[in-house]
This record gives sequence, C-alpha cells and structure tokens, in this order.
Amino acid sequence: MPHARTARRLGTAAIALALASFLAACDDPPTSVDTAVGFKCEIKSNNFFVPDTTGTLTSTYTAVAPQAAAPGGTLTVKVTPEPFTLNSGSSGDGTVQNMTNLVWRVAVPTGTTLTSHAITGWANVGSGTPSSAVSGSTVVVTIPGPINAGTTATLPTVTMNLQVTAAAGAQLDAKIAGTSYGSPGYSFDLRVTGTAVGTLNPTFNCYPSPSPSLHRTLVSTDTKAPVITIASPVAASSIVQGTTVLADYACDDGTGVGVATCVGTVADGAPIDTATVGTKTFTVSSSDNEGKQATKSVTYSVVAP
Repeated sequence: MPHARTARRLGTAAIALALASFLAACDDPPTSVDTAVGFKCEIKSNNFFVPDTTGTLTSTYTAVAPQAAAPGGTLTVKVTPEPFTLNSGSSGDGTVQNMTNLVWRVAVPTGTTLTSHAITGWANVGSGTPSSAVSGSTVVVTIPGPINAGTTATLPTVTMNLQVTAAAGAQLDAKIAGTSYGSPGYSFDLRVTGTAVGTLNPTFNCYPSPSPSLHRTLVSTDTKAPVITIASPVAASSIVQGTTVLADYACDDGTGVGVATCVGTVADGAPIDTATVGTKTFTVSSSDNEGKQATKSVTYSVVAP
C-alpha cells in the first residue's frame, strides 16, 4: 500500500513542534467495537414429562477500551449488552410470561489484574436491583427481574479498571466468560404458561461458542495512534463550484513505532471534489506499524459561482 508523506506542513517549525508537544501529552481516546456473540445453550425443562434440549442464541456487545496500554500501566474496559425485547412466543407450546435470574459474566482479560469494577445504566429490568460480584477472574452480573414479555430491557454496562501485568507485545482481549453448559457465560430462567403439561420454568445455560474478542488492546510503550493533520480542505470553508483545490494532509507518529498508512478521500496533492454544490466530507485514515488506527474528517461547502 503506498505511503503518503508523514512530515507536517503547518507553515513554521515552531508551530509544528508546539502542536506535536501538545498532542504527545494526550492519549488516544478509547475505541468502540460491536461484536455479535453466538451462544450454545442447554435448556433444562425442570419438568419430568418434558425432556431437556439444546438451542442457540446470539447477542451483540459493545466494548470500549484503548487501542494500546503501557506495560505496568492501567486501562478501563467497558462492556455493554445490546437491549433486547423478550418475545412472548404465544403458541401451542405455551406463552412466555417473564424472565428471571438473568446472569451474564465478563472475563477479566488475561494479562491484567482487576483493581475495581462497577455496573451502570440499566433500565426496564424488573423490580429486582441488578448487582455484580467478582468470582475468580470473572465479573458476574445478576439481574433478578422479573423482565416481563414485551418489555425492552437494557442490561447493565460493566466497567472494569485494570492493571496491566503482561509484557510489551501481548494482546489484552475483552471477552464474555463461559466454556460449557456447566460454566455458562449467560443464563436465565423463563416462566411459560399454557403448555400441555401446565406451567414450565425452563433454565437456559449458555456459553459463547466460539468466544470472540470483543475488543483487543495491545501492550506497548507506544500508546498513541498517528496524529492526522488536514491543511486542505480547510474545515468549514466555502469553495466555489469547479475551483481546483488540492488535498494537503499528513500523518505523524512522533516518537512512536512509525506510520504504516496514511490515506485520504483522494491522494495527498490530488484535487478534492468541487464538481457539485453541497456539503462535502473529506476523511483521512492512518495506522501505525503496530496497527493502531486514527481517523479525522473535515467538512467543507461547495457553493454556486
């Protein structure tokens, strides 16, 4: 992949050095990743006349964490399950009334020590108050419920404050815990009425299969992604339709591991889009040699002559 120039072109060396010094003091903001996790489930009917069975479910989680953390440093990881609506499933097999005893488990990333944790942000989860506890290398979140059928529930966000124990080069992976039906990452009870054998109270024990990384953080002495400078187009500028304006941007990794890519909407030095009237967005994306990524966008307006 072609590499764009990485030198800053801000007019004077003094301005460039001052800006670089300011940026060097700021760690990159955490990045957010959405991941769909598939679960294998054991469904225990808890009724002599109804056999146990198995099934699957899928849930999406949003994980927020830094791209890199220093050896011996600290980081914060937040994991949020997507809201869900409990379907009543009314049919000849019965009607789901509610869900209780919902428990989900987040693994403390290997290569870290948990220093503290918290849960926040739940809604419509019934009269019982959610709680959390640490069990070994797992944060266990319990939602007593009941979550009634037809309700859209927002489960708590888990925030983990971590100390890095792994050496440089290691990858810290946020994951849902669970390896088997007997060691689930997600479990709950349902109340189902109107079945041929009366009311059922099945228990679901589910584990992620496979268990993907929700967010990966690199342990590195370089904790910052490249800094992107867009000199042209100028943010919020107005350009007369048909005018030739050349893109002017650069990516700089300072004293880090070095820029690997620096790619804009058009190549550096090429004409930007002024062919049609309207608001335009110009975007530059960059990555360094460890894979840390940065993106910057500016908007400009093309106006009629």
